[in-house]
Amino acid sequence: MNEKQLPQIGFGTWLLTDFPTLEKAIETALHTGYRHIDTAQVYNNEYDIGEILAKQSISRDELFLTTKVAPQNYLNFTRQSVEESLTRLQTDYLDLVLLHAELSPELNLTAYQELINLQKEGKIKHIGVSNFSIAGIEHLVQKTGVKPYCNQIVCSPTTRPIELEDYCLDHDILLVGYSIIKPYFSPNPFYPESALSTEEKAKLDEMCAKYDINIGQLLNYWAVSHNYHIIPKSSNPARVEENFALDFSIDREDLETIDQMNRFTAKEYQEQVASWEDRITPEALETGLLYKKHFK
Repeated sequence: MNEKQLPQIGFGTWLLTDFPTLEKAIETALHTGYRHIDTAQVYNNEYDIGEILAKQSISRDELFLTTKVAPQNYLNFTRQSVEESLTRLQTDYLDLVLLHAELSPELNLTAYQELINLQKEGKIKHIGVSNFSIAGIEHLVQKTGVKPYCNQIVCSPTTRPIELEDYCLDHDILLVGYSIIKPYFSPNPFYPESALSTEEKAKLDEMCAKYDINIGQLLNYWAVSHNYHIIPKSSNPARVEENFALDFSIDREDLETIDQMNRFTAKEYQEQVASWEDRITPEALETGLLYKKHFK
């Protein structure tokens, strides 16, 4: 298939639910050159994004739209929820749909198989996963023969799952990194030990001064240097523009200094993956997360 491929830099929309703020951010992103918009059913902003994109002069063919199936929908509502996402986003197809989190092997397989069916029907161009472990990916591939297009995972100087990175790259599964700069400001809520120390932040600040860039540009460049596609999020128009401007170079020694800040292991990642399943109750699986415009 000669489908559009995932742009290196996309615009993330997690927590952007205020319509005027989201509209300004997306308009700035598109004007700056972003063409990938990343959302999710649980972000509660698909409808707003659809309304905003409908006003823009950019054609659908130029855009790469990603959404994610809410874990609550895996059991019974994958197809219906994707069709609702299509309606909310005002499009006939989605460029990429991900399973948002790894649950049990059985639930993952049920939802993934439905994505495969939707892809065969042309409603989805690429299918992938998010927050999946090596074991979780291998189970899907063994059962379906279909490799995910990408794995969207946490990536920051302190939370970089190197073994998982290597596995994905070795198997031609694209890496998409999120929460790249989060530990600079505060711990990632899913990874309490992820906060950068005062000394580590000082080293990063020195690099920013050296290259005359901000912390977002520094860490986005670092992530891209490790073959990540990135989806930086900001409601600040100036930051939106700066996150897209990575036309500079950083010395290898400085990139290696950032690498040394990692304190994340495969064991911790697997434990985090397992905790997702505990958050989704049987009741939630039975009712799913279905809605017309927004959920409360």
